[in-house]
Amino acid sequence: MPVRGLEADLVAQTASYLTQRLLALEALIPDGTLTPDDPLPFGHTIHVVTHDNQDSWKVQVSPTEVTFADELTCDADQAPPLPPGALHLVVMPDANAVFTFARLRSTRYHRTYLRDLSRLDYYACDERNNGQQWPFIALEIDWDGNNTIDDELIFEPTYQNPVDGGLCGVGSNQGPPVLPMWRFRDALRNDGGTFMACWWSMNDPLFPPGDVIRPLSEYITAHPNAAIVNLDGNHGGIQIMHGFSDPNDTYNGWVDAFTIGKDINGSNGQTQNSTITYDFQKP
Repeated sequence: MPVRGLEADLVAQTASYLTQRLLALEALIPDGTLTPDDPLPFGHTIHVVTHDNQDSWKVQVSPTEVTFADELTCDADQAPPLPPGALHLVVMPDANAVFTFARLRSTRYHRTYLRDLSRLDYYACDERNNGQQWPFIALEIDWDGNNTIDDELIFEPTYQNPVDGGLCGVGSNQGPPVLPMWRFRDALRNDGGTFMACWWSMNDPLFPPGDVIRPLSEYITAHPNAAIVNLDGNHGGIQIMHGFSDPNDTYNGWVDAFTIGKDINGSNGQTQNSTITYDFQKP
């Protein structure tokens, strides 16, 4: 079965080559601000985000737009999960660009081990895309504790079903995305401590995209110390993205209720995990 999703328009390029092109867009030298200033709160909290550079989130685009707006046009039957606002990701064609993309990055989760994640999920709705890509998650990953980016790990809704995700899609079993409809996406799919959601790696050839994609738990087994890392204080290791395919493609999508949970291992006498749901709203 041919590769679909992010690499559908990049048939001649390997994942490693794509990584080089992607990371070449920004310097890989940390600026000394890798550690976030705000500690994670205990328990489950909802944080309202209404603009760039708020609550650890920073916009990065090329040459597109990320806005916080009321969603009134995507799904005629359903409002966003936390109405009325949502994160709006718009990617317009640009024949002169190498890649076109829209993304929002969080710096709050620097040095979070993948094995310590307890939630990673969101809702997405697309009005227009290339027929294969919906808003997705990209994680900057360090394998060995030296705070350099060894890999970029990708979660795409397209692969979370048996047709596009093969055997892994059977385990993830989240159904194919549909235009234009709000759908919940679970990037862990925790089944008794095993993460069944399907992810692919930019730099580890044993974790390719397509119908041979593999579960996140298998990636953690292969890289037990894999941790999310920030590039620097302005480029966080957790990314909500749209685009990054053919520069002639157009994308118009929405994301809401983006939730990240982390097992804090009882630090400071606490026994609760830290779970934050980010509620994107119009300013």
